[in-house]
Amino acid sequence: MISRYPKSMFFIAMLLIGFLMISGCSTEAGEETDPEDSESEPFKVAMVMSGPINDAGWNQSAHTGLMNAKEELGVEVAFSENVALPDFETALRTFGDQGYDLIIPHGFQLTDATLNVAADYPDQMFIIVNGSAVQEPNVGAFRFDSAQTGFVAGTLAGLLTDSKTVGIMVAEKAPNYQASMDGFEAAAKYVLPDVNVLKAYTDTSSDIQKGKEIALAMAEQGADIVACNANQVGLGSIEGAKEAGIHAIGFISDQSQVAPETVYISAIQNVSKLVYTIIEVGYNGGLKAEVKLNGVKEGVIGASPWHDHESEISQEVKDKLEEVLAKLSDGSLRDDGILPKPQY
Repeated sequence: MISRYPKSMFFIAMLLIGFLMISGCSTEAGEETDPEDSESEPFKVAMVMSGPINDAGWNQSAHTGLMNAKEELGVEVAFSENVALPDFETALRTFGDQGYDLIIPHGFQLTDATLNVAADYPDQMFIIVNGSAVQEPNVGAFRFDSAQTGFVAGTLAGLLTDSKTVGIMVAEKAPNYQASMDGFEAAAKYVLPDVNVLKAYTDTSSDIQKGKEIALAMAEQGADIVACNANQVGLGSIEGAKEAGIHAIGFISDQSQVAPETVYISAIQNVSKLVYTIIEVGYNGGLKAEVKLNGVKEGVIGASPWHDHESEISQEVKDKLEEVLAKLSDGSLRDDGILPKPQY
């Protein structure tokens, strides 16, 4: 086939193409880029959750942290929600087979499944949220100092009760739940020594009706403030408090939006921040097979704003809350034997 273009034009075109190819290997600053950087795979993170991402608490907050990491760090993310206990291993193994760099089992209840699965994926990290297991070379945990969370909630309950009877319900007698209950009781008695603390185990983290029934029963026993650390069950406890005409202390996330007139304030476990921190540390290559404890000092436990109740709360109550938070942060409450020791 005969070309329609003169040879001189062909030569100029070839020079132009060569120049463009050379220019494409530099940044705007004129520095050469590393070919491996442009072709490298993104850091991949997957999370397995036993509940839904719309529970207004534990799982929803974790999902928020995952999405924040996706947006701010540019990591690739995936998750499975509402995974039943018999399916924990399958869900974890699926993400392992798909080559995720970091797999986050969200909750201590996934511990056994994680230990069984992780051994088959030694080059991938498994970090259990609120876990306590360590298995070399690739299983560790980032956990909340749950006694501190309970202590914040119990402080609020003790400061705000009029009847001098308050209630706390938790999902089960597992270490993190028990620690939050113990912390709640210790705090309520710390700020109000003659307080009566009602306690209950829901034996479920998903039965909303159970939370409502327990809250109503506590109200009948004189409680005017209740708190619940049991995932979705907390929504039922708030509903029960609303029906009984008493108040609730939110737990884990800021739950004021669930029932603004019922929820005074919430004891916060910033799950989204903890999950984001896990991913950020992993992204930077700093994860190890170890347990990392996090609390007020690390900025992941605290109290929500008072929202519409701000004007109803005395300055004395606000000051006492700030004092307690400061003592949780500096460790003095635990040093003095007032805050229960962490349970693993």
